[in-house]
Amino acid sequence: MEVEVTSNTSKALALANILVNGIESLIFDCSCSDAYIDVEFSSLEDLLGSDINVNLSECEYRPDKYFELDDLVDYGLVNSVNVSLGSSGTNYKVLYDEAIKTTLKWAIPYMKLTSLKTRRSGIEYMLIVLRDGKAEVLEGEVDRVVIPEVNAVVTVHTHSTLCIPSTTDMKSLTNLLIDGGLGFGIVSPTCYLLIFRVGPFTEEDLITLKNLITPEDLIVYPRKYLSNDLIVITGY
Repeated sequence: MEVEVTSNTSKALALANILVNGIESLIFDCSCSDAYIDVEFSSLEDLLGSDINVNLSECEYRPDKYFELDDLVDYGLVNSVNVSLGSSGTNYKVLYDEAIKTTLKWAIPYMKLTSLKTRRSGIEYMLIVLRDGKAEVLEGEVDRVVIPEVNAVVTVHTHSTLCIPSTTDMKSLTNLLIDGGLGFGIVSPTCYLLIFRVGPFTEEDLITLKNLITPEDLIVYPRKYLSNDLIVITGY
């Protein structure tokens, strides 16, 4: 069973994902030192329907293509995108922080209520945000729900008791990050866990995830960097 739960919040998460991926592609392609968003905003939703101006700093080459940024207009998430050379505006990495805040404010409480059904029946559910901003809640099976083969931005799924990721959960997270997604979460009636990237997903991050002794190691830290660009957040 699938239930669509698309909202401005899910669209804002997709916008953030596409924006950081596009900017990081430009930084790499043009050999830039950093990038900035020259638009005033206090939340990700403020960026919906706006004119996005991206400033690239200290680049060896001028940009001649926009990579993933073109998808922002194609999906109707923003009005326009412009890329220039400069250093004015807000550092683009604030988008990662805003994506985590948005997930904690929207997806975690929403799925925490859904986890009450999991505690009663054992059936797990997953909220999945897609690259175009659409969002769905998928119904899985007892003790199991699997991310479909789609480009996901964020997923949050339910457990009945502990928020400890299984080996399968960690493999799904790794695949999501390799494909350019932001991260995933687990919720139960009594806890939650998030693992998000806050920069490009690197080989170091991949090795970090593979070398975790046990998934239980993740649950002991309220907020901890697993590597320079991977963070785990837990709570109740």
